[in-house]
This record gives sequence, C-alpha cells and structure tokens, in this order.
Amino acid sequence: MPYTRRSGLRIHYRVAGSGHPLVLIHGYSSSGLTNWVSSGWVELLSSHHTLLIPDLRGHGRSQKPYATTAYSVPAMAKDVLAVMDREGFRRAPVFGYSMGGMVALELLLNHPDRVEAAIIGGMGSYFPRARGRFSIERQAAASTAPRRKPVELARFLGGYFSQFDPIALDRVFRGVFRGNQPVDPARLHEIHVPVLVAAGTRDPFFPPAHDLAAAIPGARFVTLAEEGHLSAIRNPLFRAEVEAFLGRMEAGLPPPRVATE
Repeated sequence: MPYTRRSGLRIHYRVAGSGHPLVLIHGYSSSGLTNWVSSGWVELLSSHHTLLIPDLRGHGRSQKPYATTAYSVPAMAKDVLAVMDREGFRRAPVFGYSMGGMVALELLLNHPDRVEAAIIGGMGSYFPRARGRFSIERQAAASTAPRRKPVELARFLGGYFSQFDPIALDRVFRGVFRGNQPVDPARLHEIHVPVLVAAGTRDPFFPPAHDLAAAIPGARFVTLAEEGHLSAIRNPLFRAEVEAFLGRMEAGLPPPRVATE
C-alpha cells in the first residue's frame, strides 16, 4: 500500500481499479479497508473508476499522533489532497461517509478547484443530539442492506480492531468533533458542483442530512428507508443511486433534482 508525507504526516492509501478517478473518504474510527473494501464499494466501483482510498490521519495504517492539535477537518482534507497530488489527479469527484462527509464539505468549500462532484452519506449540516463517539446499533429487520455472514463479520472485526488505536481516536474526537460543527451552513450556497446526499431513516444524522441537501443548490437527497448509520453504507438503493449519479456526472448530464422521499 503506497503512502505520502505531503500533508505533514505519513498517510497510507490504496489505489484500485481503472477509469475516471474517484476519492473515497472513510468515517471516524474506520479506514479504507473497513469503510470501503469490506462493505463492497471497492468491488462495485473499481471496474469503472480509479479509486483513491486514503487512511486519514489517526486511522488505518496512517500515522497516529497523540496530540489533539494534529487533528482537524482542514488537516484531513490536506491528507486527501496529498494523496491526489501523489497520484497526479488534479481534480476528481469525492465520496465521503460520516466524518468523511465533513472532509468532503471542507474540500467543496475551501478547495473547490479540486472537486468535480461530491457524494455525502451519513452526515449533515449540524450534529444531532443523539450522536455519540461510536455508532452502536442493531440492524433493523426491514433493512435491505445485506447482512454479513459470521465469517465475513469476523473478518471485518479483525480488520477493524487490528488498526484501532483508542488514544489516537480520542484525540481525533477532541480535534474534529468537540465544540465544532460539520460545516458552516451559511456557506453551503457557495457549492455549485453536483452533490448527492444520502442517509438512513434510523440514522440520527437523517434530519441534518436532509437539511444539508436542501441548502446546497441543486443537490439530490436520497432516503434510505429503515437503515441506520452503520447499515446504510451497504444499502442497495444507495449503491444504485451512486452509480447513476457518477454515470450522469461523467456524461456531462445534470443529476435529477427531485428528492427521493
């Protein structure tokens, strides 16, 4: 797995597939492996895209300093840009889930020349009161996300805990989340590239995500019925919407404006 130090820390990342570039940005306490490989997104998208999948600072195989000052959304955006620069991609669409959605918004607002389009899942324009450091939920009976088989679950948990550093993640939480908001809502009107926002109806981030999409000009919002924060990433409707969104964007067609309620 290649790495770069262009953002000031050692950042590991994956490259997979071929075609139009797409950057996948994982969530808090996750990694490129657990957020994107284990959930099937890399297998789905790699046939038509060159995927750049960084492990953000404090996560995965990247450097994990124990200073809170090392962590912020702008710093993580620099990790993403460092990977893009290392691989020679000047501009690309980005797909961020959960905390990765915050990083995607940072790129949209403060590095707009680097972002062609954005997909934001499980994140909104403000933090819900019910949020915690870690998402612990039982998959709803009506969820359509594929359920992991015992062997798959064991493999996923093994990969997750092999890269889990509780001290570093505490510093990430303090630097990125505590006392902050995901984005400045007053600036969302500045976004003028295609944006797709999605969230599960059982996710505390569902109302903030709906409000986020409503505040971004032309954004499309997709409702993932009966999905929570953890199961939504595997929802088949989400996958179909992302494929359609990317296909239209690459063909130069505008995304459909009508929201899926």
